[in-house]
Amino acid sequence: MKKVLFLAVMAIALMACNTSKNAVDPQQAAAVKSLLENQQYFVMVGSMRPLSAPTMSVSQGQKMIVRNGTVTCYLPYAGSGQNVGYGASGFKALNFSAPMLDYKVEYPKPDRARITFKVDNGDDNYRFHVEVFMNGKTTIDVEPRGRDAVSYSGMLHGLEML
Repeated sequence: MKKVLFLAVMAIALMACNTSKNAVDPQQAAAVKSLLENQQYFVMVGSMRPLSAPTMSVSQGQKMIVRNGTVTCYLPYAGSGQNVGYGASGFKALNFSAPMLDYKVEYPKPDRARITFKVDNGDDNYRFHVEVFMNGKTTIDVEPRGRDAVSYSGMLHGLEML
């Protein structure tokens, strides 16, 4: 009987801990939503995960900036190109500024947002899938048409922090 009571108390304690971890600060959530909806933010990247390699840290200053319908990427790239056009520089990979197409923000759960958009930088076409948690933690998944996919992890900030 004591074991059953102990297990019940532990289960309730664990559920209480998980609920407090998943609590969303309403002010912070409103600030994040405003940045995303107004397309006025940047993500400072701390690590990258290439398709066929382990996760690795990136140097300071690597970021993706979204401003007024344009994305500017200063992101490292590791992977191979399967269908990169003849004469393509290859140096533009994820260092470019280009207009975003089909920018959409969805909220699949109360604690996160999902942003999707497409980019054609003249060298390749990209699909971006950005997952933003209301605490600012962000994951960027990039699917190039002619290169291997790559993912980044970082933190969301307002443009005033640039």
